[in-house]
Amino acid sequence: METASLTSDDWLELALAELKDYGYVALKAQPLAKKLNVTRGSFYHHFESLENFHAAVISHWSDRSSGQIIQTAQTANDCHKALDELLQKVLNSGEELERAVRSWSTVQASVAEAVHRVDQERIKVAETLLIDGGVSKSAAAVRAKLLYWAAIGRLMLPFPANNRLSQDEISDFATLMFQDQ
Repeated sequence: METASLTSDDWLELALAELKDYGYVALKAQPLAKKLNVTRGSFYHHFESLENFHAAVISHWSDRSSGQIIQTAQTANDCHKALDELLQKVLNSGEELERAVRSWSTVQASVAEAVHRVDQERIKVAETLLIDGGVSKSAAAVRAKLLYWAAIGRLMLPFPANNRLSQDEISDFATLMFQDQ
């Protein structure tokens, strides 16, 4: 890859791949520059500091992992179908990168704060779908949190790929979330 054509997105894509494969310890300017076959100066051309880069990595992770899913859910005409589709995606994807980001958040406060903001945004989307589907605000708040906690909990199991529900089971679960108390 030539330095002239290198973009900040190139750095961020590599960072997510390295984070997923090797953890947060791989997110350093020099090793990443070497993998991109450029100097460390290229890193600082795109990012003011390592802290700035880390913030950009988390933002990029959020956009890639949930940005489109959230946008689709927020613009859906059918909240029941939207929650089902949201749960289908969330309960059947993202193990490696999500686990790596959450591991990183246990050792770096700025990452923990950023992950917390993403978590709250994701929970709010589910809560809004439930409210739009007729669930009371108080019940929707609790159900959205439990849905999210269950999804994250599955990801943190030793073998999350072995702990999946079928599409029909997820659809039944989504339907259950709209039932009266």
